[in-house]
Amino acid sequence: MKRKFVTVMAFTALALVLSSKLVQAQGQVLDTNEAFSSCTSQLCLDAPPEGPKGLDGSGGWGWSTATNSPVSFLTVGKAAAFTVTVLQPATLPFCNASSLTITLTYSSQDFTLNPTDSGGNTGTNSFDRGGVTTFTYSGSFLCHTDQSVAYTFTPQNPTATALVTATVSVGGQQASETFPVTILPKPGRGR
Repeated sequence: MKRKFVTVMAFTALALVLSSKLVQAQGQVLDTNEAFSSCTSQLCLDAPPEGPKGLDGSGGWGWSTATNSPVSFLTVGKAAAFTVTVLQPATLPFCNASSLTITLTYSSQDFTLNPTDSGGNTGTNSFDRGGVTTFTYSGSFLCHTDQSVAYTFTPQNPTATALVTATVSVGGQQASETFPVTILPKPGRGR
């Protein structure tokens, strides 16, 4: 009887340690779920609303007024707006460029993308793989220090970290920003 008690206690202790490690590991995944970017001296993309009170930027999945924090969770099947804001200095070095492209890359396991943006432009995929869409802009789009456009992604499957990378190319320069988000399962019926 004593041996059974010790064995049960040992398994209980092991279960508690493992569940604690799992919670810590999940916390570490969420703690490192941060955006990263690449800019030039003339071209950049706005960061997501990270930092104190979300003041780092306004790009990506946006700000949740319900939680008063950056959007960090999406739900399978629920369409979500994704904003890309192209930044250039006040001298507007790309105002007379012939065109600018924004390429969105993502896993088609994680998302589907509506091919029409908020301005009515339709993107194209020139490759024989999914998860790549390129949008081309010209004219007045290039003559603002900050110019935003929104896209609609629909999450497909739950995952701890889904990434969308936006890459802007214009005048021989390129900048990118990668935006992470957690995708939650669709809530069950009756909940």
